[in-house]
Amino acid sequence: MPYIEFKNVGKQYKMGEITINALTDTNFQIEKGELVVIVGPSGAGKTTTLNILGGMDNATEGDVIVDGKNVTKLKGKELIKYRREDIGFVFQFYNLVQNLTAKENVELATQICKDSLDTDEVIEKVGLKDRKNNFPSQLSGGEQQRVAIARAIAKNPKLLLCDEPTRSVRL
Repeated sequence: MPYIEFKNVGKQYKMGEITINALTDTNFQIEKGELVVIVGPSGAGKTTTLNILGGMDNATEGDVIVDGKNVTKLKGKELIKYRREDIGFVFQFYNLVQNLTAKENVELATQICKDSLDTDEVIEKVGLKDRKNNFPSQLSGGEQQRVAIARAIAKNPKLLLCDEPTRSVRL
């Protein structure tokens, strides 16, 4: 049984009289432990796919099943719990809290989940041990992205979703 299934998933956005089809009849399966990369041109639906998979956007049609849960049917507290406990997300534009240090940004994520990893160890693994007390404005773009990666990993999620995670990173 696949860990992730997209079954006939569609996503339409309405802008006044115009309907934009971000995804149409999208189908795929991913096994547990598999590393998958979604590639395609700008506007192909890569970010939309990740947002639906992560429970941050809703499919207009179809079903998304993750670890036996139909994510498209989750509402309210169930959806919050899914995002909090099961998903680690590295956003395309970092989404760091500017008045928190790198370490505090990572700790913020660990405070809301059950089985988080040690913040200092994760920060060291992404190469920011000497920069953990710096604020985002004191970090380069690549360093900010590594903080975002550390924040997602530190949650110890079942599923790690990364939207252009190496855009600014030079490891």
